[in-house]
Amino acid sequence: MKQKEILLFGATGQIGRNLIRKLSKNNYKILAVTRNIHRAGYILKTQANPGYLELIELKNFQIDKIDSLIKKCSICINLIGILHENKKQNFKIIHSDLPNMLSMKANKHKIEKFIHLSALGIENATDSKYAKSKLEGEKKINSNFKNSIIIKPSIVYSVDDNFTTNFMTLLSRLPFMPLYYN
Repeated sequence: MKQKEILLFGATGQIGRNLIRKLSKNNYKILAVTRNIHRAGYILKTQANPGYLELIELKNFQIDKIDSLIKKCSICINLIGILHENKKQNFKIIHSDLPNMLSMKANKHKIEKFIHLSALGIENATDSKYAKSKLEGEKKINSNFKNSIIIKPSIVYSVDDNFTTNFMTLLSRLPFMPLYYN
C-alpha cells in the first residue's frame, strides 16, 4: 500500500505537534508547513519517526508553492488560527482568506480530504470579529470542497502550552475565585 501524504498547515501549534506524532505512527508521510524552518524545525523533527516528516518553509502564503504542494498530497489539514490580531496577522486573512484558497486548491486537484479546524459556538457570536471570520471561512470551505471535514473544538489546552500556567498565575493574583454551580 502506498504511503499517503498529508499536507499540514499549523504544524507547530499544540494540535499540529500532537497530530504529527499520531500520523507518523500510522504510516502517513507529513508535509509540515512552517513560516520559519530554523525556529520550528528542531521542535517538529522530534515529533515523528525518521522518514515520515518533511518540513516546508512557506512565507506569506505563496500561492504557486501551495498549489504544487496540494497537488501531490492525498489529504490537506488546516490548523492555522489566531486568537488575537496584530500588525502581521488579521482574522480575515487567517480564518477566511487562507481556508478559502486552500479549499479551492484542494478541490482543483481533487484530493481525497480537506480537514479544517474551526471553533465551537461561532454561529451566533455576531459581535465578534474572531467568530465572524471563522464562520466566513467555514462557509467558503463548504462552498469550495463539498466533502470537507470541519472540526469545531472548544478551548484546547495541553501539557505543553501556556494555558494552565497563565490561568494559575491569573488565579493567584485574585483575592478570591468565583465558582459557579448550576
